[in-house]
Amino acid sequence: MTVTSEREPAPTATPARTTPRPIAFLARVPFTLALMAALLVVGIATGGLVRPITEADWYETFAYGAPSFADGRWWTVVTGTFLVITPWGYLILAVLVPLGVGWLELRRGSRAASAYFIGGQAIAVVGAAIVIAAFAEFGSTWAEGLVTQVDVGPSGGVMACLAAAGASLGSPWRSRALLVLTAFVLVSVLFLGSIADVEHAVAVGTVLLMNARSFTKPTLREQRFVAFVAIIALTAVQVLAALVPTRGPFGATYAGGMDLIDVLIDTVIVVVVATGLRRGYRAAWITTLVLAALNVLVGALAVVFIAHPDLLGGSSGAVDAGDFDDREGLAFAAATGFLWAVLLLWLLVCARAFRARLRRRLHGDHGADRPGARIEEARDVVQTTGGGVLSWMATWRDNRHFFGAPGTVVAYQTHQGVALVLGDPIAPPDELGEALAGFASAAERGGFIVCVFGASAAARDAMPRGWHALQIAEDTLVDLPGLEFTGKRWGAVRTSLNRAEREGVRFRFASLATEPRSVRAQIGAISEQWVGDKGLPEMRFTLGSIDEALDPAVRMALAETSDGTIEGFLSWLPVYAPGGSPRGWTLDLMRRRDGGFPPVMEFLIGSSALAFRDEGAQFLSLSGAPLAHSEELEGESSVERVLDRLGALLEPAYGFRSLHRFKQKFNPRAEPLYLLYGDGADLARIGVALVRAYLPDASVPQLVRAGLTMGG
Repeated sequence: MTVTSEREPAPTATPARTTPRPIAFLARVPFTLALMAALLVVGIATGGLVRPITEADWYETFAYGAPSFADGRWWTVVTGTFLVITPWGYLILAVLVPLGVGWLELRRGSRAASAYFIGGQAIAVVGAAIVIAAFAEFGSTWAEGLVTQVDVGPSGGVMACLAAAGASLGSPWRSRALLVLTAFVLVSVLFLGSIADVEHAVAVGTVLLMNARSFTKPTLREQRFVAFVAIIALTAVQVLAALVPTRGPFGATYAGGMDLIDVLIDTVIVVVVATGLRRGYRAAWITTLVLAALNVLVGALAVVFIAHPDLLGGSSGAVDAGDFDDREGLAFAAATGFLWAVLLLWLLVCARAFRARLRRRLHGDHGADRPGARIEEARDVVQTTGGGVLSWMATWRDNRHFFGAPGTVVAYQTHQGVALVLGDPIAPPDELGEALAGFASAAERGGFIVCVFGASAAARDAMPRGWHALQIAEDTLVDLPGLEFTGKRWGAVRTSLNRAEREGVRFRFASLATEPRSVRAQIGAISEQWVGDKGLPEMRFTLGSIDEALDPAVRMALAETSDGTIEGFLSWLPVYAPGGSPRGWTLDLMRRRDGGFPPVMEFLIGSSALAFRDEGAQFLSLSGAPLAHSEELEGESSVERVLDRLGALLEPAYGFRSLHRFKQKFNPRAEPLYLLYGDGADLARIGVALVRAYLPDASVPQLVRAGLTMGG
């Protein structure tokens, strides 16, 4: 223990020295740095940085490959690893080494990165030599051309690390990363066919086998994504063959041997079909089946002609495309036929993933052609089953409804191919997860992306496995039993009530549909003035309008002077308990007359709270302000930080955060509201869909002008 005197100042704590971020980052990848340094040192020592090392007399002595191993030079696995054929190869490695080895080292540590690189490089080099020698023994002209060649470079180990890093990702990114990598190495082997391409395929294939147990049954989305990547890869192959010469196990093709215009037309067609496959359209699936079957047939015929050139009037033996100008497409047709066969098999196995119709509609969306009856059915479910603070919004006319098990309904809207669920599914608490999973399954089969906007913590806990949750708002709840406006913290509300009494402003509940025309005209004028000040059309989705306020179940809170002037108004949506009686109320519209009674909102909310308390209600929800919350979120993700910035950007136009601060006058308790979604890759599309849901009538020029105004 340290004792200090009055004359001697207490020692101050020495601030901890923080390591600069770049240095801290580099300290996490020592093996990657060492590998890059070794490659650079060897490049300087051998002159490989300035000229191709294939020109050196010693090149074949230190390079690895089948000839080196046949001569007993197994140590070339090490020496060849640190050599690079051409100077521009160092530029490629400057990208690939950090991307592959560095990424793996960051995710799994230096020991794993070094093990995968060293082991992957050795397996790739030796395995490629064995594969090429085996094919040469079987008479492959492609392999016979490679079996006498040698190679250098660390790309086999780098590809192994890249595959291992992809395998360490969570679902669904793991399967997607490895799928793209597999497509790349497969196309490279079939159409480029160099020793390095075989090494890459061996390295990636080995890592896939090592991590086979980590793969799970693909979801509908993943099945569609595989088909999408496959057909895009086939399109890339076709463009590649039209632009550059290729040589692979099936033979050679030559640049210019295919009509570029035809290739471009085919590319456009295939891209359209690929988009349909990604969305699960049945029409795209059938079209692809026909294309695949035709290409498989052509590929099979090409293999026959390659094996039996006499059928085309050629000499016996394997076909050399260089000798037959009219047969240049045989090798290409055979190789692409193999890939089409793989895709055809996948499409047949995964046929259930491609059932969406071009005119998308969910199985279970009953009453889509009779909206009035559909809304009445939804109203009955809400009143019978009960629900959360957003449940009455399920009865609004803009929504569609998915009726699952008896007593359940999911209200949603579709925009940009996204099914946006509005709040929690209406279901008994123990059936919440089942209702959400049933809707998500039906929506995915229909080709929709699914997300839930404004979900409660209960829905978050019941969301399907593998889904994600982002806090996008914060509900503000006022508990009513025993509520009294006493004490300092209720001063603003108490002051507004006293001032209203002095100035003759009275409070009353009303049903807007039965109010006199003079009252409805004033409410309409106040609302139009409020909307006109925004520069954008009235927001929808979770924000109602005067039309929704005409519902007899909605309570209107009016602040009215003795001469009948409306100073402001609120609309309250019922929150039902099971059985049909309201247990709480949710604030929707909240508008005031310009130049009117200043504390009208405090007066209306305070008066409503007392009136609902006396009726026996349990709580008031002052609604969640989008993109606003009271405190900093713990462990805030990068996406949530982006949403925070978006909230700050929208503040000048809609004042979400200032409204959230205003509600703190009523001392509410906060409950988070979440965005639930299945795939992080869908967030951008979900964001666009939310913009259209909130602003369905906004034109592009209006959105651009608003964006420029907010940005400025």
